[in-house]
Amino acid sequence: MPVPLSGNDRDPGLWRRARGVGHGAVVELTRLRMDELVNAWVADRFTPFQIALLGIFDGSPFQRPDGTLDVLRIGHELVLRAGHVEALGRRVLWTRAGEGMPVWVADPSYDPARHVAATTLPPGADLTDWAANRIVRLVPMDRPLWRAEVVDGLPDRRFALIVVVHHVAADGHAGVALAASLLDPAPDTVPGAAPPRAVPPLPSHRDLRRARGRELLAALRRARPLSGVGYRRLMALVQQYRDAAAGLRTRPSETSLPRHVGPTRRLAVVRGPLGELRRAGHALGVTINDLLLAAVTGGLRRLLSVRGEDVDQLVLRTSVPAATGAGHQASGILLIDLPVAEPDPLRRLAAVHAATARAKQRRYSGAGDITEAVHLPIPLARLGMRWMRRFGGTRVNLFVTDVPGPSTPLWLAGARLLEAVPVAPLVQHVGFGVAALSYAGELAVSVHADGSVTDVGLLADGIEADLAAFRAAASTAVPAEGRASGVGSWRRRTSK
Repeated sequence: MPVPLSGNDRDPGLWRRARGVGHGAVVELTRLRMDELVNAWVADRFTPFQIALLGIFDGSPFQRPDGTLDVLRIGHELVLRAGHVEALGRRVLWTRAGEGMPVWVADPSYDPARHVAATTLPPGADLTDWAANRIVRLVPMDRPLWRAEVVDGLPDRRFALIVVVHHVAADGHAGVALAASLLDPAPDTVPGAAPPRAVPPLPSHRDLRRARGRELLAALRRARPLSGVGYRRLMALVQQYRDAAAGLRTRPSETSLPRHVGPTRRLAVVRGPLGELRRAGHALGVTINDLLLAAVTGGLRRLLSVRGEDVDQLVLRTSVPAATGAGHQASGILLIDLPVAEPDPLRRLAAVHAATARAKQRRYSGAGDITEAVHLPIPLARLGMRWMRRFGGTRVNLFVTDVPGPSTPLWLAGARLLEAVPVAPLVQHVGFGVAALSYAGELAVSVHADGSVTDVGLLADGIEADLAAFRAAASTAVPAEGRASGVGSWRRRTSK
């Protein structure tokens, strides 16, 4: 089913189709929202702002008589399915001064086959590290913002699929839905040929200037200069900026975690049974996200302890995406202090649960966060994003995100998707990113790091150990008398 890459709940501009294609007919312009556009300003040459999914499939349905995989047929099946997803054929038409915000358009030259490639895993290479370094190759910004790569050379008749989407086009939730739209809900699904689509011509610069003029005229007609609305909005923006700055006023503890992000990457993966984690969260009165953040805290403690650092006074900080507004992009951010100094896993979990509750209360009560700059005019918003990259990046140590995925298995022309691993992007000054994705009863947690981090496996091991500790604690937990919500309201059952 086609999945929109971005919301359409915005005020469209209008332009007229060129002669020969419904001449004189009015066509809507779908402008990028500001929370989409800012994602084009975050990247630098070593940190493309792209999300990815690494999938591992049972390749038996594509096996040839000689035991090799028919990679060309795998690519053909992907191209066939991509042709049915209308949103995959959209690109951004970047505008000039006086033409307004960039515009989502159907690409007249779109060919799904140009976005699907095939390659072979080098002998002896680790798939996760190798894939992480493939993912950072730039997606061209003048065509539809995605690509897919089929990878053979894996053992046990398996193949991998890497799907990369630019963050302008999708956040984690939309990206997972987009990748799923390339697959099948059942092993016997046979898609037909994609129907031909009438694609309107791209609007010219003259069309865009005229549309922008009409938008400005409509805004002037709606304006009420004596109502005080403009002044109140300005004061609200000032207050939001102050609130955002307050959240970044203090630095987290200084550690050996990387601040410079170079051109190479490392990736480690932890997997756990989703059903058991859900039961643990229910028994301990917390969410899956709380369990993940607390496990990441334990992983950081293990990593830094092994490195010989004094962890008993450490407080590190992470940012967690939060959906805001009417669109589908996660344009808000929660800042969470992680109690790395706490040695007990359950007490760490209780502290994380309390911290996330406070952050959500502040976010939902209307207080600003560091992404409120997206409501500013474009020049000011761009300056704000540059400030966030330089200053805000020094105020957090890592990013953590948790995305729900499909609860039932997916297939590609009969080949079952066995594992699904999310990969979140890194930004300059923040050399760690943790992403979690649920799929078919399993939770996969990836630890994405700059290539200089040779011991990324220690962080992954710590995450795995804490998730196991939470499952074990939940199996022996009973509600305390007069319990309130949260870990602090539970005590362990002891044998007599």
